[in-house]
Amino acid sequence: MVVRVMAPDLAAPSGGIKVIYRFVENLRALGHDARVWHGAPGFSFDSWRSDAPVDTGLRLRFDPGDVLVMSEVGRWNFLAEGNPFVVLCQGVDFIFASSDFLVDERGDYPGWPDATAAIATSTSIDAFLRAACPADFPIHHVPLEIEDYFVPREKRPQIALMPRRRREDLLATVHLLRRSGRLDGWEIVLIDKMSQAEVARALGTAAIFLFGGEREGFGLPGAEAMAAGCYVVGFTGDGAKEYMLEEHSSPVPESDCVQAAARTLEAMRWFSDDRAQFDERTSAAARFVADHYNVAQSRAGLEAAFDQILAPGSGSMIRESVVLSHYQAHAPATDPWNRLRVASRATARRAIDRLAPAQSHRSSRSS
Repeated sequence: MVVRVMAPDLAAPSGGIKVIYRFVENLRALGHDARVWHGAPGFSFDSWRSDAPVDTGLRLRFDPGDVLVMSEVGRWNFLAEGNPFVVLCQGVDFIFASSDFLVDERGDYPGWPDATAAIATSTSIDAFLRAACPADFPIHHVPLEIEDYFVPREKRPQIALMPRRRREDLLATVHLLRRSGRLDGWEIVLIDKMSQAEVARALGTAAIFLFGGEREGFGLPGAEAMAAGCYVVGFTGDGAKEYMLEEHSSPVPESDCVQAAARTLEAMRWFSDDRAQFDERTSAAARFVADHYNVAQSRAGLEAAFDQILAPGSGSMIRESVVLSHYQAHAPATDPWNRLRVASRATARRAIDRLAPAQSHRSSRSS
């Protein structure tokens, strides 16, 4: 029995891609034949390595007993061609993104009628799915794992942030800090276009992480920052509320930039003038992350989930041999020849659409 987790062919590995690869690594450690599935033949990430085996191909054969896992992004139920599959849900904002206010969604899992179970990677996602799906639809909570290379280093008066997420609120917060007159001696560190090793080093040396959580499924950066010894201030984006607790961080109300600046200034004061308070809170945060988001917790969740998914008679396993398509088989054409071919077909389609009404009008007159 092979478990294949379909993964998009991204230019660089995102946080969601990291989760897919770690899940496959952990499933293999539990004794399962698990593999990542990328579409482009020979696809791999140059900047990131994993021990997870990768199958590549726009179409692959599945045999009876195999399991297909697809991510919640988009509406890809048609790829299963009526066969069962499991949804890996790392965020809830896509679930109803294509829905209509006046029309219900088909399927126990909304919009994916062939889904037979779901894996939720946070308590927030788990709660949402239990509200959206029937009570007898299997939902498995599998905690994420924070890699052990996120560790504290010698801390400097730095405020790290990721500028592409919740940019407007982070910009406003930083400029409120500048206008407070208390930013002297502190450095703003922008974590952007860095390798994983560079991110870990930046978080390891920064005293504070200003987190711009926005519509998060879990919010990996905030938990990684805690593991690296940062004091985390900012927005939970809902998903990060399970670990951004008041006793060891400073969660602020959505878009309350005044409060975000005030809580950052408070953390800056602790770092400079009350180091015992700062160290106590950052140590508590790091312990919380280590206790709740580790390899043992993730494997325990996966083991419980796949004991049911692969149980004899489970409805999640492929029933007959079938060849299924990857997302990439339906991706936009990128090479010059296929771009020309697609453009030509689109032009022809528009011409046909313009002719059709005229032909219909002539036909009605002749009749």
